[in-house]
Amino acid sequence: MPPIPSASLLSPLPFPPATMQPFLRPSLLPMVLLLLSLVPISVPLSAPEPQPPTTSDLSITDLMSKKGCKTFAELLHSTSEAGDSFASNVGSGITAFCPTDPVLKPFLPRFKNLTADGKISLLLYHAIPIYYSIQMLKSNNGIVNTLATDGTTKNYNFIIQNDGDVVTLQTKVTTAKITDTLFDQDPVAIYSIDEVLEPTELFKPAEVPAPAPAPVEAADSPKAAEKNRTHETPPAASPGGKAEDQKAADNNRATAAAGKSVVGGAAAVAALFALVFG
Repeated sequence: MPPIPSASLLSPLPFPPATMQPFLRPSLLPMVLLLLSLVPISVPLSAPEPQPPTTSDLSITDLMSKKGCKTFAELLHSTSEAGDSFASNVGSGITAFCPTDPVLKPFLPRFKNLTADGKISLLLYHAIPIYYSIQMLKSNNGIVNTLATDGTTKNYNFIIQNDGDVVTLQTKVTTAKITDTLFDQDPVAIYSIDEVLEPTELFKPAEVPAPAPAPVEAADSPKAAEKNRTHETPPAASPGGKAEDQKAADNNRATAAAGKSVVGGAAAVAALFALVFG
């Protein structure tokens, strides 16, 4: 049986194993560990999680555009004074009501006929300078001021009215219903509505038709009046009326006869006088 050749281990290091002997001494191990602790080690750190945007970073018009109120958002963009007023109230508190696109588009011709100040006031009329959650709206009734309200005259306000889960905004011209919550995070709330809010300062209320007068009976025509008179029932005679009528008739005949006698006697006297003195 041939002899089995011995296997030799090859060192992966570029220097012979004999040179490593000093580093393997137990007395040098603490020093090696100390040196290794001084070497900076770069450990990859995980990226920080993105923080949710704060209300100060919110864009009300962007939220409206993405939630079905793009037309209203565009009006705020084109009317910078109104858009700036919406944005400046984000930090302190604001509740906005935006008409949806199908509601606002037919209204645009009337909006364009307003003056520049009227356009600003109409847009500002769709926001309250206070935060109202949907639950707060459902539990409160009454008049509220808007961004368009002048503090001295208390104009441009409307009424919040709720009936269970249904919340309506009532002016003297229109009544709008809240249809959806687009954003609700204190201090900002945005709701969509199904009507444009029309203030009485810019639009006249619809006139209430007067009640119809009560029917008046037509006056009888002369011919009808005559007909009615001919058919009237004669008054009933008193129990002694017949005898009294007869007595009156006899008196009338006697008076007539006496008159004839007087006339005849006078004629006879005249004839006799003529014969005697003729």
